[in-house]
Amino acid sequence: MFAIDTIFENARFQTMDPAHPWATRIGVYDGKIVGLDGDLDGVDAREHMDLGGHYACPGFHDAHLHFTGLGANLNQVDLRPVSAPTMDELYVRIHEAARTTPAGKWILGWGFNQFSLGGFPQRSVLDSIAGDHPVFILHISNHAAVINTQAFRLAGFDDPDTQGDPSLVIREDGVATGLVKDTVCFRIMAMANRVDEATLLHQLSLAADYTLAKGITTYEDAGTGTDRDGNGIGQTPGDIGLFQTAYEQGLIHQRGILMPYFAAMHDLGELSTDIPHGFGIDLGLRTGFGDDMLSIGPFKIILDGAFNSLSAYLKEPYASDAGNTGVFSWDPEEFKRDVAILHREGWRMAVHAIGDRSVDIALDAIENAQRLYPRHDMRHRLEHVGLADDATVERIIADGIVPNPQGSFMHDNGDSYLRLLGDERGRRAYRMGAFVHRGAVIPGSTDAPCAPVDPLISLEGMVTRRTAGGEVLGEDERLTVDEALRAYTYGSAYAAKKEDVLGTLARGKYADIVVLSGDPHDVEPDSIHELSVEQTIVGGVVRYDAGR
Repeated sequence: MFAIDTIFENARFQTMDPAHPWATRIGVYDGKIVGLDGDLDGVDAREHMDLGGHYACPGFHDAHLHFTGLGANLNQVDLRPVSAPTMDELYVRIHEAARTTPAGKWILGWGFNQFSLGGFPQRSVLDSIAGDHPVFILHISNHAAVINTQAFRLAGFDDPDTQGDPSLVIREDGVATGLVKDTVCFRIMAMANRVDEATLLHQLSLAADYTLAKGITTYEDAGTGTDRDGNGIGQTPGDIGLFQTAYEQGLIHQRGILMPYFAAMHDLGELSTDIPHGFGIDLGLRTGFGDDMLSIGPFKIILDGAFNSLSAYLKEPYASDAGNTGVFSWDPEEFKRDVAILHREGWRMAVHAIGDRSVDIALDAIENAQRLYPRHDMRHRLEHVGLADDATVERIIADGIVPNPQGSFMHDNGDSYLRLLGDERGRRAYRMGAFVHRGAVIPGSTDAPCAPVDPLISLEGMVTRRTAGGEVLGEDERLTVDEALRAYTYGSAYAAKKEDVLGTLARGKYADIVVLSGDPHDVEPDSIHELSVEQTIVGGVVRYDAGR
């Protein structure tokens, strides 16, 4: 007699499907859901899996994390506040790495935050403790780093006190402090992270295992690849092929959507008689190519920096730095032209725009592209949307653009937003309720490793918007537990244009499920992060089990 593969039973499944919002049994065949509850009466299965009465929902879909960067960081010196809470401890960790690293090799660290340390690490101290090692330590924002003199020299800065844009190579009293930002940071990071293929694959494996343990069944790598000179925020010019190899070798078991970084795009010449001047990646590949395990998503472009590195591009100066409105990485007209070309060719775009001035420039470019080359239901995306007033929120919704703010920033960074932006702007940083309560669909994401990769921390931030200091960043911007969970499941699938196969637990959808230690509805909102992942199921196969 015919039997399906598995019946998962004795659980409280929140399906995110309005037609059947809760279930206790789900049947799976060939990776997809074939029935729920009464549909399974009299149905045989090769395996029955008892989920112990736990709460379960569609697997978490992180719509914006840096998968390759996370893997690399997991292989480096951990300088996050939880690991290096003081400047002295940070220097001790770098000094220890210098003693155990072969002579002349890079010392790489990640995750420091100047607010918890009381300032930025200093080039002069790194010089004294690292010997002849080049040092690159990445800020938590991923938009800044501190490097030593040897690293400057390897990057072509023989005299960093005079070379380089002073807004990107930071100096005090004419002397480079070691702090570098945005494009200079990215260029040196790419150089420092050059390792062999075996190491790159190991790093992808580390990221895969780490994210599966957090319940992430689909990730979107927010900046895949570099150009041929290593410029970009991915790892190599061949990152897509590297991911393919990782899947072929069984190193990654959840679904991946890759966002080629803009630096990897280039002139393609004539693509057809209708497109005499093409632009993109070779062979005309574009958004949508691939399958349900690994596919190409939108291209990723970065317009500005971040609040904590004081490089997000603002209309009004930072409250903490009256002469500074941030950094913009493009000529606006060049950006507008490139967006129109890529939109014409069928690319969706994911535009990093945090400051309100950058958000306006991004919207101008997307509206211009749609006016020149009308395309239906493109779902272009604004990544982060760090600052937007009500008129801008309405404009984003009217344009059919998907906003992607991160709840993961609320706890650790919220107090700094109030200091850097002032009270009024700080309380509407990374708005969520303004979009959802107007009917927009938003995804869930962490921007890891710029923030903790744990979706439960991000979900809590979406619900409470509470900072470490106890402030609430906009009462009206808070989401309900159901709204936050919907964002992390259906919302992310919608943003990826994959809601036909992902995001809800319904017949015909992939059986991607996360099982939690408790129901997020039944705990205090400030305790959501204390829940844990019991199991992560991808295509009906248990890929992570906390009990094993």
